[in-house]
Amino acid sequence: MAKMAATAGLVPEDAITLWSNAITASDSQMPIGRVLAAYPTIPFLATTLLESVSPIGISAPVLLTACVLAALASVWLVSFRRAGLPLLAALTATVLLALHPALLRAAIAGPAEIMLAGFLYLLSRSLYDIRARSAAPEVMAVALAMLGLTFTHPMGAALACAAVPLLVFALRPELLAGSVINLIVALVFPTLFCVVAFTYMSWVFPGSGWSFLVAPSEGLAAWTVGFSRLFGRGLSGSLAIDAGIAVAVALLLAAPVVPVAIGWILRRRPLVGPPVVIIVMTMAAAGIAVVTGLFGDPAALAVMPPILAAVIMVRVPVVRERLAFAVALLVVGWIGGIAGLVILDPRGAINVSVAMDGGRMDTERAAAINLGNATIGRDGILVDTFSAPAVVLGRGRAKGLLSPSDDAFTFGVRFSRIEAPFIAVPDPLVGAGVQDRLNKAFPTLYWRGAPGYRVVYQNANWRLFARD
Repeated sequence: MAKMAATAGLVPEDAITLWSNAITASDSQMPIGRVLAAYPTIPFLATTLLESVSPIGISAPVLLTACVLAALASVWLVSFRRAGLPLLAALTATVLLALHPALLRAAIAGPAEIMLAGFLYLLSRSLYDIRARSAAPEVMAVALAMLGLTFTHPMGAALACAAVPLLVFALRPELLAGSVINLIVALVFPTLFCVVAFTYMSWVFPGSGWSFLVAPSEGLAAWTVGFSRLFGRGLSGSLAIDAGIAVAVALLLAAPVVPVAIGWILRRRPLVGPPVVIIVMTMAAAGIAVVTGLFGDPAALAVMPPILAAVIMVRVPVVRERLAFAVALLVVGWIGGIAGLVILDPRGAINVSVAMDGGRMDTERAAAINLGNATIGRDGILVDTFSAPAVVLGRGRAKGLLSPSDDAFTFGVRFSRIEAPFIAVPDPLVGAGVQDRLNKAFPTLYWRGAPGYRVVYQNANWRLFARD
């Protein structure tokens, strides 16, 4: 099922890379430096641990995602009941939110995005807590939520950056009368300390460097193309501002209970402050991602509406007093969530539509997975898994693959000598083949092979050579 979603183009490349790296690390085929400096850290380590204890054939990312989604739904159900919702209303609200299109999209996208949803919910709850009682536990909850966001997903790091100047609006006025800077430092210090430490560790260990700072630019470029097709020249003339507007429009469509509830409590600042901070923070994060290009595309922010709707249902008493209307708004939000996804993730919406029609979007990824299947039972395959991580998924194991982290691969490329039993190389004119290290070192390898090698498998994009 996971591989079907991958070949249909529903799973982003970052999730494929994370899964491939987790398989490689669990097979002890990844240098310790790359393990320690891997990003996003939390989903990578969790997937690696689960991959190491799961039987072969079990998709660790899918299992991890299912566990996180189930935990999130369980927390919501318990919270709704504790807030006083009747059992039927609590179950209905939980189902509508847990199966919200935006949350299902995050689940399909992999562990990083569903964990982003979990930490965003934790931050939203914590902002209400710190407004009610700004003691050490509440301060630490906000600080840990921001830390979790930063090391769970690149867009989580953008959210954390956007949240820093907005935290003052979520704090109690009496605290602002004291030392605002000290309190903000206490909230931000754990994240700042870990970012500095992680940066140093990434700099020390070779093979990682500063790569964790920059998400693949292809993701943002593809999102920009889809967004431009949807809105033409845009709404304001600025893509960053348009991205923020798109977040606000997606919220109105996917979680109408949020703006309606804010209208009900507009004069009650302790209740209004936290959701407004989350909304503005998300809009600002979308703009930051577009302007800097450091955090990938804003599509992951589509998960905010159902998360904020769950918090509103728990923390705003007037919503529970008008429960029937609030549940009806959740139903409208579930339907509107589809339109919200079209706005924030137009490329993903197209992929889903094509997949539902039985089409296959990512033939290149399918070819890499098929090559991986063809390598099962063969060891010593020289292949650039960095540019084509789906090969590892198709094989199911990293053992037996000689990737760029292996000395055999490095020496072969550096000294232009190939002695491995097998060589797998993609078409140099198609997709990942342009960046493939073997193609760069041996420009004619795909077309002519190597002396003493013959083709034993080929598909639309790949050729597998075996030594005679």
